Amino acid sequence: MKYLVFPQISLVIGLAAALLSTSRAEELRVFHSAEGRPLKASFESMSGDNVTLKREDGKSFELPKAKLSAEDQGYLMAVGQRAGDAAKKLNTAAGHDITDGTGITKSKAETFAEALQLRPESQSKFGRSWRLYAAYAKDYKLFGAMPYSVALYSDQAGLVSSVSIVYANKGDFGSTAGFAQDHFNGGNAAAAGTLSEAMAKDEEAVAKALTSVLGEGKVQRYGEGATRRKIIRWDWSGSAFILSNEENEYVSLAIVPSSTADNGGKSAMVKDGEVKQRLLSSIVKSDNSDVFLSEIPMVDQGPKGYCAPATFERAMRTMGLEADMYLLAMVGQSQAGGGTSVELLLEGVRRQVYSKGRRTKDENLKELRIRELKRYLDEGIPVMWTLCSIEAYNELADKNTETRKSVKDWKAYSTEIAAAGSTLAKSAKPEANHHICMIVGYNEATQEIAVSDSWGPQFERRWVPVSVANWVSMGGIFMILP
Repeated sequence: MKYLVFPQISLVIGLAAALLSTSRAEELRVFHSAEGRPLKASFESMSGDNVTLKREDGKSFELPKAKLSAEDQGYLMAVGQRAGDAAKKLNTAAGHDITDGTGITKSKAETFAEALQLRPESQSKFGRSWRLYAAYAKDYKLFGAMPYSVALYSDQAGLVSSVSIVYANKGDFGSTAGFAQDHFNGGNAAAAGTLSEAMAKDEEAVAKALTSVLGEGKVQRYGEGATRRKIIRWDWSGSAFILSNEENEYVSLAIVPSSTADNGGKSAMVKDGEVKQRLLSSIVKSDNSDVFLSEIPMVDQGPKGYCAPATFERAMRTMGLEADMYLLAMVGQSQAGGGTSVELLLEGVRRQVYSKGRRTKDENLKELRIRELKRYLDEGIPVMWTLCSIEAYNELADKNTETRKSVKDWKAYSTEIAAAGSTLAKSAKPEANHHICMIVGYNEATQEIAVSDSWGPQFERRWVPVSVANWVSMGGIFMILP
C-alpha cells in the first residue's frame, strides 16, 4: 500500500516480602525438606506461608515454608528481615507504597493502581489496565522523576502482570496538544536538545533511586524484533525493573516478572485456538441489530499524535500479543508533533506478529461496505481504519451515540440519521486531521458502523452512518489475524 503519514496521530512488610537485586541475590545453597531430602536452590521470594526457590537450572517453584527443615526456616526468617528493611527503602525511593508484601507482579492490581493514583483505562474478560498522565497531576514523581505516562496491566486473576512507566519522551515532552480530538489542534514546542537533556536527567534520577536500594543493575538485551534494545536491569522479589533510554525517543521503566526478563523480554505465545475462542466470545448481538466487539482493550494515546501506535497496541493485545505504544511509535518513526508511517509500523511489527502465530493484512478500499467489514467483525477481529477525524464528523458521532441511548423506534431513527448523514456527506471531502481508529461493530438495519478511538474509555464505541464514514474515509484498513 502507499506510504501513509498521519500528522497527529501501608506497605505491609515482614516475612511476606523479599527485596533482592541481581547483584545482591541470595546464593545457591542446599535446602533440606523436613524429612531431610536435599535440594540445591536459591531463595527468590516469599508470599504468606509460601516460599519460592529457584533451582540450578533456573526453574522456580513454590512450596509451603513448613515443608523445609527448621534450619532452613531460620535462614528464611533472616532473609526476610533483611529484605523487609530494603523494601522500606524501595518505597521511599519510589515515593509511593509500591509493594503490598507479595512482590509487584504478584500483587493485587487494583490496590497497586490506587497507591499510584492511576485511573481505570480498560476492562475485559482477559485483564484490566489503568493509566495516569502524570504531567496533569500535582507534584507527581516516581523514583525521583516525573513520569509522563504510568500504565498498569493486570491478568485475568486481577494481579499485576506488568507496569510501563515512561518519562521524558518525544511524544509527550513539550506537547501543546490536548486530549482526545483536541490533540489535532496541538503540536510540540520542544527542541531536540532540550528533550535529550530531559531524558538524561530522568534516566540519572531513576537509576540513582533504584541503585541506592538494589545496588548496581546489570546490562542486557531486551525485547523482540524491532523493539530489541539495551537496558539496565534490577530484580526484586520475583519482579524485574527494566530501564531503557532510546536516543531521541524515550526513557522508560518497565516492571515485569523476573522470568520474563530472564527470557529477554520474549512474551509467551498464546495458542491460536485460544485466541480464536476469545475473539468469538467477545461478539455481542443486540436486539436492535447491533453487532459489536466487547473485549477490545482501550489505550489512551494522551495529548500527543500517537493514534497509530496506540491503535496498533490495542489490536495486538486483542490478539494476545504484548505491545506498548511508545515502542511502536519508535518503530513507526512517529514525529514529536504527531505523524506515523503506518507502512513502517506494519513492517516493524510483522515479524513479531508472525513469530507468535498471527498474520497481518492491509487493504485499500474505494468504499466502506458493511458486507465487506462483516467478514472480519463476525470473527471477532477489529478493523483498523484511516480517516480524516474532523470536527463535524466527531460532533455527529457524539450526537448519534447519545441519541441511541433513548431510541424506541429504530426505524424512525434510521431514517433520521440517514437524512442527516446524507446532507453532511455532500460537503467537500475533508483533507485534515488524518487519523486511525478501529471499526468494532456494525448495524445493517440502520447502516451504521461502530468506531473506537484510542482516546480513553468514553470513546470505546461511537456510532456513525456508513455514508458519513465514507465521506471522511482515507480508504486504508489493517487487520491482525489469527
